[in-house]
Amino acid sequence: MSTKRLALTVVTALLLILFICVPFSRVSAAGYQLTRNLKKGMSGEDVAVVQRLLRDLGFFTYPQITGYFGSITETAVKAFQKANGLAADGIIGPITRGVINKLLGGSTASRGDATSVYTVQPGDSLWKISQRFGVSLDLLFAANNMTGLTVIYSGQKIIIPRSNASVDTPKVTYLNHTVAKGDTLWNLSYKYGVSVEDIAQANGIDVSAVLYVGQVLKIPKKEIPVKTTPGPQYGELLDWWEEVQYVFPLNSTATVVDFYTGISFKVVRTYGSGHADVEPLTQEDTLIMKGIWEKYEKLANGTVNYWARRPVLVLINGRKLAASATAALHAGLDSAPDGAYVSWRSGDYGAGINYDRIKGNGADGYFDIHFLNSVRHKDGQVDAQHQAMIRIAAGQ
Repeated sequence: MSTKRLALTVVTALLLILFICVPFSRVSAAGYQLTRNLKKGMSGEDVAVVQRLLRDLGFFTYPQITGYFGSITETAVKAFQKANGLAADGIIGPITRGVINKLLGGSTASRGDATSVYTVQPGDSLWKISQRFGVSLDLLFAANNMTGLTVIYSGQKIIIPRSNASVDTPKVTYLNHTVAKGDTLWNLSYKYGVSVEDIAQANGIDVSAVLYVGQVLKIPKKEIPVKTTPGPQYGELLDWWEEVQYVFPLNSTATVVDFYTGISFKVVRTYGSGHADVEPLTQEDTLIMKGIWEKYEKLANGTVNYWARRPVLVLINGRKLAASATAALHAGLDSAPDGAYVSWRSGDYGAGINYDRIKGNGADGYFDIHFLNSVRHKDGQVDAQHQAMIRIAAGQ
């Protein structure tokens, strides 16, 4: 090979490397929207965008953005899908693509009237950011071209707008409880409708701490401000972790209204930390609840899908909350004492601790009500179907 031809070959190779690597390494995810399904073996700018997003989220660990959908990218996509409650097949199909596009859409925006830019930290939510900087959610949404449906992720840049208006923040008051014989943090949590974690934090103790008779504990009580809704037929869109747990505490009674039919029944929140586990108040309430699903959630073979998600409104203390419910009773036996070990529990739960606090209501165990950002017990993940129903009940 001549020197001239060799030099030309080298230059061509270098240009090819620059053509392939440089655009992909610099490609921005801001404002990008995926328009095709992606899977292993494919390549392109859209693959590079996905890699960059998954790297920002901590799923893609390869040191370079390649633009090639290989085994490493496939593994990252599976991890992302699992974390978001999607089918973990490693393929970016219509559903996964829609979730990714929401993330990409939420990462854009710049407004000249912004006073600062904040980098989202792990565990942040838009509500938490609004509280931290004293701006309303509406202003935060407007400054970043977001809505209540927008998902934020760690490392994302959020514009903090100017605001002279103060934000209503939860008012916290305390009462004192003197520990008596038999008291535990769980019992006190149930008695006062406050999470074990909140009581422990208020007193500077661990959640597993042993209490002693005569010990004085501070019991926090949070008053959550009322949020506006798009109309009187909708419920407040409240975050489960920061708001709903205090508005709808343990041991409280509420009315559940099926959003589509207006049929209502009463429940008691008896369990649940990741979402509300509730039981019908009376046998009549059980029949009404089951009747809704038996009429509107029948499968083609005639069986009833009690696990079907339906948008509901939870009415409590004059407030109306947006939520999603199933009617599948599980984990309990009405005829046995609550907390006893039983050989059978509803919902194919088998032998174990009986979770059935409300007796004589004709319901074995409890059923689930989810709220914004609540999670499933089985894997600690947000249930996308429940979240969609919640937004319907909130008018979004």
